[in-house]
Formats: sequence, C-alpha cells, structure tokens
Amino acid sequence: MTPQRIAFLLPHFRAGGAERVVLNYLTALDRDRFTPHLFLTRVEGPFLDRLPADVTPIALGAHRALHLPRHIAAALAEHDIALAYSATNAMNLALLAARDGKRTVRIVSEHTPPQHYLASAKLPWIRQRAMRWLYPRAAAIVVPTGRIATELAEVIGRPIATRTLPNPVVPSVVSPLPSRTPGRPARIVSVGRLVTAKGFDTLIDACVLLRAAGAEFRLDIFGDGPLRHDLQMRIDEDDLGDVVTLKGHADNVTAAIGDADLFVLASRREGFGNVLIEAMAAGVPVLAAAAGGPQTFIRDGANGFLVEPDNPLAIAADITRLLADPALLNAVRAPALETARDFAIDGATRRFEALASELLAARSTAG
Repeated sequence: MTPQRIAFLLPHFRAGGAERVVLNYLTALDRDRFTPHLFLTRVEGPFLDRLPADVTPIALGAHRALHLPRHIAAALAEHDIALAYSATNAMNLALLAARDGKRTVRIVSEHTPPQHYLASAKLPWIRQRAMRWLYPRAAAIVVPTGRIATELAEVIGRPIATRTLPNPVVPSVVSPLPSRTPGRPARIVSVGRLVTAKGFDTLIDACVLLRAAGAEFRLDIFGDGPLRHDLQMRIDEDDLGDVVTLKGHADNVTAAIGDADLFVLASRREGFGNVLIEAMAAGVPVLAAAAGGPQTFIRDGANGFLVEPDNPLAIAADITRLLADPALLNAVRAPALETARDFAIDGATRRFEALASELLAARSTAG
C-alpha cells in the first residue's frame, strides 16, 4: 500500500505548544502508512533542528494573510496532499478558505480555549464570524480536552462536531514514582518562555513573600525569552539571588524537573500547558494558575492544584500549604500519572493515525 501524503500547517516552528504537538506527530507517524510534510508560512524556529531527517519544511511564501489561502491551495496541489492538519486559529481559517481543486481532507485543531485568544485578537468579531462560516467545512475539528470543545461551540454559537485527541506530549510516564532527597530545602521548578503571559514576575513576587515568611526553598526557572534581563534585575533587586535562578533553556525538561518537590506554572494566560503534563509524567506535583488551559485537565486537589492567576499572595499561600503537607502532595502524584498517560506520544499518535485513516477511507468511499 502506498503511504498517504499528510501535510501539517503552522505559521512557524518556534518553541510552543502547537509546534511541539506537530513535531511529535512528524517524528512518531508510521512511515509505512503516512508520508509527512511540513508547510510553514515562515521557515523559522528552533524546532527546525529537531525535525526527522525525512521531513523538509516547505515555505508557503505568503507575506500577507489574505494571500495565504491561495498559497496553501497551490502547495496542497503541488505535493498531492491527501490530508492536511493545521494548528493555530489563523492557520485553521486559511486552510479552510483554500481551494485546491481536489478534495484534500482537512483537519483543524484548537489547542487553546478560544475565549482566551479572542480576548487579545485584533477585530475579534471578524475572527469569530469567520470561524462560524469556515469551521463547518472541516472534515474534523480536533481538541485535546472536552472543555475546549465546549468553549468552541459557545464561540461559534451552535453545536459543532469535534474529536477529542490528547496532545502527544511525553515519550513515557515514570513508574514507580521517583524518590525525593530528604533534608534539603524544598525545590520548586517552573518552565516556560520568559514573556509577560507566563507570569514569572508574579512567581518571583510570591518568592519575596515566601522569603519574608522564613520559608526554606529554591526556585529554578527554565526557559528563555525577551524578559530574561528584566526578571534577573527583579531577582537581584529583591535579594533573591541565592534562592531563585534563571537556568536558561532545558533540552530535557523531564531531567530538569525530575527531583523537584513542586512544579509551579503562574501564567496569566495559558492555552493548554503541555509542560504541566511533562511534570505530571515525571511524578512531580503541579500547582497551576487557572488561566485557561490547565483547568481543562487538572482537577484541583485530585491530580494537581489550581490557584488564582496574577495573585502572588495566593500563590505563596498555596506553595506554603502544599510544601508543609507532603501527604497531600503525594496523594495527587499517582492520579497525575494516570492523566499524563493519556498524553503519551505513541498512544496519542496512534489515535491521530486512526482518525486520519477513518477520514481518508470516508473520502474514498464517497468518491
């Protein structure tokens, strides 16, 4: 059987949640059944260095959003694409607006609660109307959680069929649970791009409160970004240099966080939170700001903990409460592992392949 040609469409290949999902699909897809392609509006981003050897990124060449559907249509036809999968709302709309002269099966994916990106979008009412018009054209609308599906239906203003497929995030899940080193200050870890939306300034402010209360802890922040200098200045000005460290980019997140007592994500806005799944898979209890995505899979007090966003006092109080109660932390670790197993790369990719095969077979039957 000749492998089916599948294209994945993104604006770029920078380090982000949707980009990581596509990278993991590109890596794990069964090459006996599928030949993957990557179409990018701009061929840029650090994830390009991690592409499988048989995937060469293809530039769509559109410099204006209005021209992008035409360029997508040309690329789908030129490369004889049987099925196309897009991520990010803007790329979804462009794919569905493209007319390629053949019946390419189209899957669009939403990895972020739509209310969150619409709140910061230019002319959100136009974006919303475009979604209502174009999204029904998709062969499938894929979401990682049921809550995102519910919000999507609310935004579109009518029931709309979605498929829930877990993001392919972690290669494996730790079992048995890792042990912790006794007698050392509690180790707190956070990971993310150093930008305003991730709320690292809020987390540092919480550390000021922890220090003032006499807590013994260490915070390691992994990631890089435009706010690194500003955050380091904040750490120095608050005299936190001995307990808070900006560690830079981590190639292996699991190794970086594996012996942590608590993982904290203080985002002001979070589309999903793949890094939380990575922490849960490593057996590390998570405390996340309820900033959109995390509450779609974290059940407060059951498999992790949720806290009010942009509130240093609440974050400091929850960190204090959790670190003082090892039994409470341990109670969520096993349920968190079960949650993380749903997001294992191999299993999630097999579910995507099953959906792709189903949709391609339906097209063949209809034809």
